Amino acid sequence: MFQWHDNDLRILLILGAIALFGMIVYLIKHKKIEVKYSIIWLAFSATMILFAVFPYLVLVLGDISGVANPVNFIFMTLFVFILLILLSVSAVISGFSTKIKRLAQANALLEKRVRELEKEFENKGE
Repeated sequence: MFQWHDNDLRILLILGAIALFGMIVYLIKHKKIEVKYSIIWLAFSATMILFAVFPYLVLVLGDISGVANPVNFIFMTLFVFILLILLSVSAVISGFSTKIKRLAQANALLEKRVRELEKEFENKGE
């Protein structure tokens, strides 16, 4: 039976983080995602690369934060990044909601003005 070794897991984490980083850069390059929305993803992938390349960093940060197991510290870091991503998405959606409301109000005013002008035009034609 195959058993994972620490180096195997480190290599897998490095490859996964580099793949994520490359995918984000690809999406930015092809204008599928804006840079301002991708910064947190870039930070996440860079953090995972740092953790994989320098595993001692995970131990030190885990000790500072009071987390006994390094794997738990990595999961805690993942959880924090997920919360930050959710907060970022919520802020973007809130901003879009406000813009949509303003556009709908402006559209209603324009429609009202068009109807008024049409009535004026019909009255002048009679």
